[in-house]
Amino acid sequence: MAKPTPTKEEQGFVYQLGQDVAKLGFEIEKLKSKSVKAMRVTVPARPENYDGGDLIAKVSLPDEYQHMICIKSRNNEIELIQTGETLEITAEYREYEFYLAPVYKFNNDAVNATFDPEIIAEIEKTKRDALIYKYLAKYLTDNYLTQVRNDPQVQGYIGTLSVYNANVYVNKNGLDALLAKPFVINVQGAELPPKYNEEAKSAIKIELDNINAGRVDLSSASNFEIENYFIDSGV
Repeated sequence: MAKPTPTKEEQGFVYQLGQDVAKLGFEIEKLKSKSVKAMRVTVPARPENYDGGDLIAKVSLPDEYQHMICIKSRNNEIELIQTGETLEITAEYREYEFYLAPVYKFNNDAVNATFDPEIIAEIEKTKRDALIYKYLAKYLTDNYLTQVRNDPQVQGYIGTLSVYNANVYVNKNGLDALLAKPFVINVQGAELPPKYNEEAKSAIKIELDNINAGRVDLSSASNFEIENYFIDSGV
């Protein structure tokens, strides 16, 4: 069967693609015949605790690399890229490097890509919040949980729930949840009398003041494992 004749638009696209491929091959051959150095770009590894999808690092380019068609080389793989005033690069789980050179002009300057300061600040806040949560959860477990569980009013209320293994636990759902409701009962819809959580909140506030004043070593609770629980539907 005869192949269909390409349209004018398709012919133009194929011609331009051929021109681009030929140009890339020509530039690479030129590089082989010269002793040149390209700019080395180091892209930092993604922070261990970052889980927000792709993380983009930004390279502030020297003037001679801006608004250029450049050759990017990494692990013997070469491609043409177009730059603006900056170059955005996707970070990976390990630090990596690549070389960047304008098609007609080269330089041996080396620059490092950097992360958006707001993203770094968010990562640091997430890490700190996790440490604060562990410290406060340990503090409540060590100083209040047994007392609340053994309170006659609490035991009487739990006895009315008719659920096997119903009990009071330190809230396991992170810092914001802990600050809102320090203690929970592992039965859907069950609530402690308000005074127990209000007392715990007052104690937490004092500890938060100590934390913010730098009087607490958060690492002291880094190995703490909160007592796990599952919410029973009560059915």
